[in-house]
Amino acid sequence: MNSGFDAVAAAQALLAVHRGAARFPGLVPPPPDPDAAYAVQRHVIQGLGKAGAWKMALLAGRDRHAAALPGRMVWPAGVRLPRLPSDACIEVETALILGADLPAGVSALTAMDAIAEVRLAFELIAPRLADRRTASPLELMADGFASAGIVLGDPLPGWRDGMRDPLGITLWLDDRQVTAPEVAASLAEAVDFLAWLSSHAAAQGLPLGRGDVIITGARIGPLPLGDARTARATVDGAGVFARLT
Repeated sequence: MNSGFDAVAAAQALLAVHRGAARFPGLVPPPPDPDAAYAVQRHVIQGLGKAGAWKMALLAGRDRHAAALPGRMVWPAGVRLPRLPSDACIEVETALILGADLPAGVSALTAMDAIAEVRLAFELIAPRLADRRTASPLELMADGFASAGIVLGDPLPGWRDGMRDPLGITLWLDDRQVTAPEVAASLAEAVDFLAWLSSHAAAQGLPLGRGDVIITGARIGPLPLGDARTARATVDGAGVFARLT
């Protein structure tokens, strides 16, 4: 990590927005490398409270990385969410819920055994930076890959069967059904990420624990919310609902 980059100062700027300050154009200077971006993430988590969730993301669309998210940014379905900016987006995800602590370096089999359930979920996308289209990939990584939180829905029946195909999720914004492609993401891919994450999280000083929530990539979205007041998604009797205003 470049010694000229001040991860604490960058984290303080992001924390100010979390606490109600206006969004700002970008981190100056930006993080020079992933280690610097992860250092910012750690300081943000320290400022917001205990980590309770993680998300998988691809840096610049290529390299697998992750972001720690505070437990206070995980909400039950139906709760009225904090106000979101006008350019906020939404993704439909599946969330792994851990039923056991996971130490570093676990096998895929151990990671699989630690999953208590898989839930339908929303991820909200709204960075602390003014325009995520102009922010650099490392700035977005430092800012938790632009996550604004997770809404947890119902457990998915039959998730242990592998989730190898598109699930057939239906999404509504208000009363409008949204036509959008769904990405298939198998349980095996999620478990592979979870095993990797066990070591990464421990290296960040944030080891995975029972009750942690892990989202492993959008199945639908990101889609702009616009002026929608509610979002709802369903599949196979499971659902997730969010009040957006």
